[in-house]
Amino acid sequence: MRYLGMHKRSHQEWLAIINDSKYKSFDCDTYNEGPLVDLIETKVSALLDKPNALFFNKGTVCQLAALKTICEQKNNPVIAIHSQSHIAFDEDKAYQNVTQLEALKIGTHNNPIRAKDLQELSTIPSVLVIEMPLRRAGFKLADWAELEAIRIWCHQHKVHLHMDGARLWESAPFYQKDVTTIGKLFDSIYISLYKGIGGLSGALLAGEHDLISATAVWRNRLGSQMWSNFPALITGLEGIDTQLPLIPEWVIRAKQIANLLSPTNGLNVQQPQTNGFLIKFKGHQHTMNKHMQTLVQEYNMSPCIPWKQLENEQIFTEVQVGRNHHRIDDSELVDFFSTLSHLNS
Repeated sequence: MRYLGMHKRSHQEWLAIINDSKYKSFDCDTYNEGPLVDLIETKVSALLDKPNALFFNKGTVCQLAALKTICEQKNNPVIAIHSQSHIAFDEDKAYQNVTQLEALKIGTHNNPIRAKDLQELSTIPSVLVIEMPLRRAGFKLADWAELEAIRIWCHQHKVHLHMDGARLWESAPFYQKDVTTIGKLFDSIYISLYKGIGGLSGALLAGEHDLISATAVWRNRLGSQMWSNFPALITGLEGIDTQLPLIPEWVIRAKQIANLLSPTNGLNVQQPQTNGFLIKFKGHQHTMNKHMQTLVQEYNMSPCIPWKQLENEQIFTEVQVGRNHHRIDDSELVDFFSTLSHLNS
């Protein structure tokens, strides 16, 4: 099967990456200590131009630990997040039920947080989280002027500005700036090792030394002090070396694909700001997915996720471009979506 975006690898593929890696000769890590841990933390802190970084086995734990630590330091349990953010939408209120934090859900539907959203707050949070991009809104980003205004507001109100940067690398081309320039606006940054970087799992938090040192306690309390993480570390380091330079190409290809699909009858194609975008269609979810499953087998390719229901009889899918996008031709994508639209019209 050919995949346009991120997809599962087989056990054999993961083992081959590890066996072929120069990093397999390093001593194995133990309880988040060892040369591979030191190396990946050093690489990420340098890439983001932050004083220090801390490895976690999972992104959810990484951000929970960071948010809890920041709130403890400020003696204020309130965090500000977008109502469509990963923290609000995908983690079963872990911030509340695990770390006893309180969330102000701000921002308008399908739009990233803007400076004017902060001016309406009646309570000042300890930390504001900006997800880049806001995936549930269609991989959307605030423009640079908005980010600068948000930074000024946080400085004026002594609010810690944290980036959920799971897709930071995919967002940078939109701003035509490198990640260090973007990162300077933020007090701390979380990155994922398994999305654009393409590792097996894992995450890192980058920020000031005192924050990183304090957050290590919550890493342990939240169960991220694993005996060994060598598969995540090796594949993460390999991804930093080999995948990161490719990501700007993915963003360009996503824009090309969106432009090609826009004239397709019945499809409402968003213009991408990153390597991902939404396509909307007026129809029935189950019928669309049934037809798509047939076409996936016929074309031997998977260009998008299963369609999901929206409001007003609309459905949507996500298209993301990843490491193997070159295996799928533009003409195939046009034929695939044209046929899919026709079958469901």
